[in-house]
Amino acid sequence: MDPPGTRYVERDGHALAYQVVGERGADVALFLEIGLHPDLMWTDPHIHYLFERTATFSRTVYFQRHGLGLSDPVDHVPTLEQQADDVLAVMDAVGMQRAALVGIGSTCGPLVLVAARAPERVTGLVLQQPFIEGMLRDGPDIPHGWDPDALARYVEGWRAVYDNWGSGQIMSMWDPSQDSPFNRRLLALLERCSAPPATARAYLEWLLRIDCSDALPSVQCTTRVLHAEASSMPEAVSRYVTDSIPHATLHTLAAAAPGSSLGEAWIPIIDHIEEVATGVHRPVDADRHLASVLFTDIAGSTEMLARIGDGPYRDLRATHERQVRNEVELAGGRLVNVAGDGTLSVFDGPAAAVRCARIVCRQAEELGLTVRAGVHTGEIEGIGADVTGMTVHVGARIGAAAGPGEVLVSRTVRDLVVGSGLSFVDRGDHELKGVPGRWRLYALATTEGESEPSAEPRKQLSLNMIDRAVLQTARRAPHILRAAVGMANARQRRRTRQ
Repeated sequence: MDPPGTRYVERDGHALAYQVVGERGADVALFLEIGLHPDLMWTDPHIHYLFERTATFSRTVYFQRHGLGLSDPVDHVPTLEQQADDVLAVMDAVGMQRAALVGIGSTCGPLVLVAARAPERVTGLVLQQPFIEGMLRDGPDIPHGWDPDALARYVEGWRAVYDNWGSGQIMSMWDPSQDSPFNRRLLALLERCSAPPATARAYLEWLLRIDCSDALPSVQCTTRVLHAEASSMPEAVSRYVTDSIPHATLHTLAAAAPGSSLGEAWIPIIDHIEEVATGVHRPVDADRHLASVLFTDIAGSTEMLARIGDGPYRDLRATHERQVRNEVELAGGRLVNVAGDGTLSVFDGPAAAVRCARIVCRQAEELGLTVRAGVHTGEIEGIGADVTGMTVHVGARIGAAAGPGEVLVSRTVRDLVVGSGLSFVDRGDHELKGVPGRWRLYALATTEGESEPSAEPRKQLSLNMIDRAVLQTARRAPHILRAAVGMANARQRRRTRQ
């Protein structure tokens, strides 16, 4: 999926930016916190995956406050009521009559006001570590869930973060389990592009004084309050918000695994958003789907490296990787991983994967490289931006079995692309390392006069009639395609025993 274009709605003489991802399903409005720049978040592959995930079940609009990121600068921090009005203005601009609203930190307050004042526009709320009560007050009272010493340290910690705005330290306060060097570098970039230091400090001082707790009892929609287990905010604060909303439940997010990217750590949050927006509990195997995997690898890379040297080989390989990425995207696929001299890409349909493999091999030959490729179709499991499952392992072994310059495919692929114009040569049965049984493999033939889709860009023609049929079957009746793949595998096993 390509990043969406940025749209604008005029509010009080200033343009407020927003982006829309997805075209169908439930409507979702996600109000981003100050340091989450809508454009630059797409540069992280795992966050990119999250955007793609939302598009599978919803039409989601993303936006920040007035004066931040892609919007026009303003000389003040909008009030809670102004921000609530902005939420409805964005929804109106997109054509969302009703939507599930998702807030992060200080953006939860405006969404609570929207839900309380316009319940007919809100189907549900997801509030991630909501900042609802002001932490700085004129009187002696302190907000719910705090003791005075912890509150003082918390405020001091946030002021230290904003004094060093643009360094990525915000995660040290938000969720220390995600405070890794990689995430700091990404957040530093997002922070600097979202707001200058003076604007960021003004927002912090506003945040420390907001209070919309009186609106909590008026929220009548289903609400999930999400609290990070490793957060420096006490769980009692999130508990107070939960207890104050009639139909709210509190959900604790486990600490992120060491080294997790922001996108990986946010996957459980997307699960909650999907369940609130659609009303359907996410199945355990919901990330399993039918796909075609393409593996490529440079043959004889060690010999070439020894012959031309480190620098020239590095440049040659970089050019090859750029070509692979471009061709995969033009064919409608997704480059998942580049490791060493090899690549892994995923496609909806097998014909597009095979044709892409052929183009990659031809382009590599023009560079003076020899590339082998393997294609297999079956169920894969998505883990963030990565994929796993037996299909991936089989595809890798098929690629390793290919000869230099050869595109090798499984029987499943050959059977599914019948009628596509692609032809193959039987390469016999093979043992694939670590994979049970023997596998019948086929090499893509270089048939003279075979038609190529060239009247329009390949990206528009990447899904031919065969691929579209495979994709539609996978989406509408996945059990049928699973059965087809199962029968192909059963035939393979029967022939192995003969």
